[in-house]
Amino acid sequence: MSYGALLTDSQGVPFYIDGTRPLTLVNKVSYTVPSPGGLRSIDLYPNDGVMRFVFLQDNAPTSGNSCSWLQMDGSAWRLYMNYLPGITVTVFILGYANQPVPSWGIAIWDAQNNCILTNESKVMRDVISLGDQSNDNNSGFRYTGTLNGNWAVAPFWSGLFTGVDNSTGQPRPVSATFYLAAHFNGSQTFLRSGIGQGSVDGNVSNPSYSNSRCLLTCVNVDRY
Repeated sequence: MSYGALLTDSQGVPFYIDGTRPLTLVNKVSYTVPSPGGLRSIDLYPNDGVMRFVFLQDNAPTSGNSCSWLQMDGSAWRLYMNYLPGITVTVFILGYANQPVPSWGIAIWDAQNNCILTNESKVMRDVISLGDQSNDNNSGFRYTGTLNGNWAVAPFWSGLFTGVDNSTGQPRPVSATFYLAAHFNGSQTFLRSGIGQGSVDGNVSNPSYSNSRCLLTCVNVDRY
């Protein structure tokens, strides 16, 4: 910076860098699964080509095997979830959005006269990546871990199970998809994968697992 004031946060990171547009929280959606539970879905935003970054969190118990995930259906991006009734799923949607001008405080405009940052903006911060893609047991649907605090995870597909069900006398193929999940209990966040659709039956023949070996991209959502 050649002149002017330099604004930094408590860790010395610049509050704004000239010529950039910060990622900020543009929407927060909470949905509580009604009785009897099971597969549910809600529309989140239109498929309009605008770049968004989504993180998911729920308050499901760590002993469960459920999750939520994002899927494009026609003209909309939709949140799907598979939980027992009473579980609340929280969606954090971040993007590059113009900011409302506050009644007082700091506001920053870009060269096109768009207000892109204010003292009230909830900027994306504290992002971490967990796992090891070179290790099948420490990535994708096989990763488990706990973070202190309030975290959400990007909704990646993490694995697939396939097999043959012989229980009805007529063999039929079965499958189950795994997605990343972040279960927040009020003080800690447990990270794992849950079953989005299908089921894993221990009695099937020719069971096969495919691990996506994805990393877990997580964001601290205390400020949101």
